[in-house]
Amino acid sequence: MKSLAQYLIAGVLLSSAHAYGQGLLALGQNSDYSQNLPLTFNVTAGGGYDSIHYKSATDQNVDSAFLQAGVGFMYGENHKPTQWNIGGDFGAIRYLDDSQRGDDLYYNARVAFNITSEISRRLKVSDNFYLTYEIEPDYAIGASSGLRTGQYLYGYNNFSVAYAWTERFSTTTGYTVDGIKYMDDKLTSSYEDRLTHIISQQFSYKLNRTTSLTAEYRYGITNYQNQPSGGISPDSRSHYVLVGVDQAWSPTLTGSARVGAQVYESERTHSTAPYAEGSINYALSRKASVRWYGQVGFDGAELDQYDSRYTYRTGITGSEQVSQKLALNGGINYVHSSYKGNSNISDSSDNEVNLSAGFKYSIYQNVSLDANYSYSTISSDVDLRDYNRHHVNVGVNAKF
Repeated sequence: MKSLAQYLIAGVLLSSAHAYGQGLLALGQNSDYSQNLPLTFNVTAGGGYDSIHYKSATDQNVDSAFLQAGVGFMYGENHKPTQWNIGGDFGAIRYLDDSQRGDDLYYNARVAFNITSEISRRLKVSDNFYLTYEIEPDYAIGASSGLRTGQYLYGYNNFSVAYAWTERFSTTTGYTVDGIKYMDDKLTSSYEDRLTHIISQQFSYKLNRTTSLTAEYRYGITNYQNQPSGGISPDSRSHYVLVGVDQAWSPTLTGSARVGAQVYESERTHSTAPYAEGSINYALSRKASVRWYGQVGFDGAELDQYDSRYTYRTGITGSEQVSQKLALNGGINYVHSSYKGNSNISDSSDNEVNLSAGFKYSIYQNVSLDANYSYSTISSDVDLRDYNRHHVNVGVNAKF
């Protein structure tokens, strides 16, 4: 199973003013090993305003200015046969107005490490690691709750071994583990804390220099830390049977897609449904790029009392270096979730949208002014989940 973690370090850790969280870690591949990355440190300080309004439980609304600060680092080497990079950022955010929903001081810490080693001309070993301690929900990967529910710890690691049996035929064996644990909200923790293991075997046949066909089987196990008292366990198993293609239309336009079926089994239900995932990376120029992702399948997040959750996720992000001093970025994520009920709870559905836009303006050679705005909303059949959020932050970032 290929991984976006190789560009996660660029998209997440190199932009500490507003990091994007987990990202779709299981889709596509885009190498950040094109050049050496000297050891670089960055310091960020700033503030903004956060407005969170819920359709019900209005005493939980948030309308507050905040201050934030953070430090980060990044380093990488492109010396074959082993290429690697590492990065991290660490910071805190302080809300100035008291909120009845959670604390006023929050912390975030993120670390990513990616390494690829060519043991021989045929054998390649890779590992992609990502760990975050934060508060913000992530709409791309969907590991966390769509609502902001306090600090959580999320980790991901993918280890893979690829072997080229011939010039055209190769196999990749992978093992992925990821998990999440909520630290503040005991109610959310009671049904969200979980650990997932996925074993995958991929077969790839290269038609030509730009096109590879794939066939893949995955087996996943999700175990929840807290089992319902007297209820039916949400622990699940999934079988994936997929076919796909990896395509490089040009040096600037690449894509990856997998389609097939997912068999989802638990003590609550047994279902088979289509599964698909895909990504496209397009470098419009040396100064502008666009990335798209999509995924359809069963989801283990926010399951609670429901028998299953089936989601459609898609998103697009882009960036452009308008001039030597000014860079723009933006993105949109959309998630539709269908929850299957039972005798205790009715079927329901959610629609989640996250919009973001920002800019970076270089004041001096190593100092920039960063500003970001994001809008998030959930429209749900369950009133307790409906909310709207506006988030603005402005800061100064210095690199050394």
